[in-house]
Amino acid sequence: MLLNEKQQRILEVIDAGNTTGESIATAIGSSMQMIRYYLDTLSEDGYLKVAKVYDNATREFQVVRAYLTDKGKASIVKTVVKTTVIDSPAEITTDVQQIIKALDLLQPIVEKLPSDRSEIAAVYLEDLQNEMKVVYRRKPQRIKAYFLAFVGTTLPVIQQTDQAEVFIENVRFLSTQWNITVRLPETVI
Repeated sequence: MLLNEKQQRILEVIDAGNTTGESIATAIGSSMQMIRYYLDTLSEDGYLKVAKVYDNATREFQVVRAYLTDKGKASIVKTVVKTTVIDSPAEITTDVQQIIKALDLLQPIVEKLPSDRSEIAAVYLEDLQNEMKVVYRRKPQRIKAYFLAFVGTTLPVIQQTDQAEVFIENVRFLSTQWNITVRLPETVI
């Protein structure tokens, strides 16, 4: 997995001794919701282990301790020689090019969303883009999870923008390409 800047920064912050959810969020300057998302993703990919406790007062799992695995430690050392593995243009099929183009068209729309939705939607969109640009990362279950999370985060507020029609058209195209069923409005108000 290629790590984005925020994921890399989280690993560095944990390596520096910030191991609780609160201390990681403070060091990164991000919300707990975003930190939980990143920690879950990094944990799923084997970069770290996370210990959580359920807090009845907030009705959420609180990150008690996060620590790096050997893979996580090794990824910090490799930041100096980090390379991007993107398909060569000859290896990218027309379908993949169309999907990447549709994802790219969604980027400016996401930026116009209300800030409480924009930040998380941008993360899901970035994850989808990364999944599609790197051949060995194209895992259908992750694409489906990121796509559904993206649509679920964005769709409730999309009609507040002037780009709702473009958004729905591109999401419809992507759902067809990936064979993922989503409920979209038939008409834009």
